[in-house]
Amino acid sequence: MFRSLMIAATAACLTAGAVRAQTAFEADPLAEGRPCVFADVIGLWKGQMVAAGETDVEDHYALAPHDYLRFRADGSMMYFGTNTARTDVAAINARLDELDRLDGVAYRAEVPSPGVLLLMRDGAPFQGFTCTVAEPRDGKAVLIWTQLKGLPRLLRVQTRLD
Repeated sequence: MFRSLMIAATAACLTAGAVRAQTAFEADPLAEGRPCVFADVIGLWKGQMVAAGETDVEDHYALAPHDYLRFRADGSMMYFGTNTARTDVAAINARLDELDRLDGVAYRAEVPSPGVLLLMRDGAPFQGFTCTVAEPRDGKAVLIWTQLKGLPRLLRVQTRLD
């Protein structure tokens, strides 16, 4: 459990400086899909890192290549990374609930403008993405997260689990 908390904490810190330093958050749209709105991100997602322009981000995903994120309609969110793939939605939600109780941090998500997804920790932005709704794959909703304008290259694919 401690390792999972450490992995989640490490991921939370990886882009904190870059997002805080940016004063205006601007999407860097993809040619495919459409910019997401908050309703698009609500749910349980499995993420996959495809490419990152920062060594520490790549190092993190080498240790924890499977990440799970839950976004609720009230704006709350929770995340964990692991080196073990999981498929049981109830078990993933239970793990997210447990980590949320233990970490003492309030995580929230906002979409202040179409295509801009900000993740907040205790009210301050710590990660930001250009969020694009892509065509469903294998009958499941897909989001593609890329860098905001001016930030290092990033490509993540999120697949809806619930």
